[in-house]
Amino acid sequence: MPDYFTAFGNFLSALPTYLLNGILVTLYWIGDSGAVLISILCGILITRFVDSHVQASANFRPGRGGREAASPNTITAQVMTGTVLCLWVISQWGMGAPVPWIGTAMWLAGAFMVFLARTQESTLLWNMKSGIAIYALAVIASRLYLANTAQLSGGQWAVLIGNADSASAMIASTRNNVTTVILWGLWLVIPLGYFVMLLQQLLINPMSLVNPFTRINDLIEHYRTRR
Repeated sequence: MPDYFTAFGNFLSALPTYLLNGILVTLYWIGDSGAVLISILCGILITRFVDSHVQASANFRPGRGGREAASPNTITAQVMTGTVLCLWVISQWGMGAPVPWIGTAMWLAGAFMVFLARTQESTLLWNMKSGIAIYALAVIASRLYLANTAQLSGGQWAVLIGNADSASAMIASTRNNVTTVILWGLWLVIPLGYFVMLLQQLLINPMSLVNPFTRINDLIEHYRTRR
């Protein structure tokens, strides 16, 4: 019996250490996976609150006498968001900073803009998804290029060039130059173009001076049915 009490006492004394280690492991995991978790959260919010509204407007078919006619029950907008989100998660998987966080910033900015937009909601939603998809494809293409060129040797290129030393020098120089272009594109050019595009789409139409928070389809319905 004394041995059981001793073991239980040792367990209780070590329990705070176990709990602390568990909390630290959880925090480290959240820190490593924070970018993708935020992106997934943005995708879920867009699917739940924006895609459903846009899809309902697209599915709406007006009937006679103010009644709604039978409309197709499609979820194209939600499927597109899910596809783009999966593509982004796959593209940044295992990749170090700052690319995952740049993509997360693109998701956050896109979600903020589509929630804020009132007169360009559908177009802005499409541009946001296509912009993130293009960035994800650029990340995948760059990773494939870097992975493939890392496996090439001077001897392999010597078959085309004729000199192994010249081939090695050319491989190193070309890889450095292309890597620099890739980094500029992934870190600055594509994200900056994305953010500028979102802002331009948000400001392309003036807001309603009567009700700034009215959506475009609500304005159209108001003008169609006013007496």
